[in-house]
Amino acid sequence: MNGKQLDLLHTILLILILISVNRPLLKKCRLIGKRTLVVTVHFLSRLVPKSSKLVVFGGENGQGFRGNTKYLFLEMVKNPNIKCVWISRNNKVVDLLTKQGYLAYKHHSFKGIYHQLRAKVVIHSHSINDDFSKSFLGGAISINTWHGVGLKKVWGANKNTFSYKVLHDKSAIKRFFGTFVVKTNQAKVSYVISTSSAVTSYYPETFLVSKKNVLQLGQVRNDVFFKDTEEDLAIPDWIRNEKIIMYMPTHRNFGKLETDINLVFDFQKLNDLCAKTGHKFLVKRHMYSSGQVPTTYEHIIDISDESYDPQLLLKYTDILVTDYSSCYTDYLLLDRPVLFYSYDLNLYLKKSNEMYFNYFDVTPGPKVNDFSGFIQELEKSMEQPSQYEKERKRVLDIFYSEDNQKEVLEKQVDYIYSEILKL
Repeated sequence: MNGKQLDLLHTILLILILISVNRPLLKKCRLIGKRTLVVTVHFLSRLVPKSSKLVVFGGENGQGFRGNTKYLFLEMVKNPNIKCVWISRNNKVVDLLTKQGYLAYKHHSFKGIYHQLRAKVVIHSHSINDDFSKSFLGGAISINTWHGVGLKKVWGANKNTFSYKVLHDKSAIKRFFGTFVVKTNQAKVSYVISTSSAVTSYYPETFLVSKKNVLQLGQVRNDVFFKDTEEDLAIPDWIRNEKIIMYMPTHRNFGKLETDINLVFDFQKLNDLCAKTGHKFLVKRHMYSSGQVPTTYEHIIDISDESYDPQLLLKYTDILVTDYSSCYTDYLLLDRPVLFYSYDLNLYLKKSNEMYFNYFDVTPGPKVNDFSGFIQELEKSMEQPSQYEKERKRVLDIFYSEDNQKEVLEKQVDYIYSEILKL
């Protein structure tokens, strides 16, 4: 080895030593390396031949089997002309579906990777990054059913996300290279399902698709509101037969702005009211919520750890209490009272998500910011359930077009068969 080669070797070793002792630099190098690998594999996946008869499904951040994609899967798996496969990050989900006779694989298993690489169409409820291994889906057609119709700005419209920051970066170089990473959250062709013209208007910015790729086909998971099936039996008799008040709050900056639930409710007064009126107050908290709901009250029950389907819970709810959660827009299909307990609205708007709409324009029910106001309005909702009926219909029509205010499964499946799969 000559002198120049030794100098080069020493320089390389010096650089490696500097990187290894500089943790922030090491972390950044690893991140750049990981993103480069993901972008490369995502691009190469386009070269793998796709099977027009293979459809891959996923949902719930890869952790569950429910929601819009569940019902599409259960319907489309009946078609003998296509092969339907569920991909999950959760072993329990894979085992459950396998025992039921369906094809289901882990996202990083050999068969999971194979089917993701070969699928012409992938159907999901979040992003392909959350529900699958996005690196293998660069050449697929993606159908994002999404998982709610809400107020909060997300993904490409949310200033706090990686996608937004990259696409709006002042540096042309950062925008150029960052765009490659952003595109790995999309497939070769990406569609997203909407519920109305108003929702369609902001979906291109949100999901970074053209307006023609926004499909106004409704939310299949809400079909449970309009019919009774064996699924309803998964909800206990006491919930289906009692008068139910359901508290379903959203998260606040992924838990960073949460207030202990005991500071939000006076559970003794709430229990007394429910005892007097014969209601049960159920708490279905977000995973990021803080504080423990007391177990000493007969009429207040925390069901947050139960695996009940949220849509079926809404179906058997007489009064919904929420804040900024998208659950209320689905609940409007049932035309029942909604109470908005927005005790931290100013903080939420400043520190958490921006909204697509003016909060007060699209929340058809009493809005209260303290417990005394909450308990008064709750009692009114019990006594006068039709009080906001006209407002509920007005807002429902904003979020759901008339043809999407009923069962939509057949319509969605027919569209996928004829327009996407070309069967």
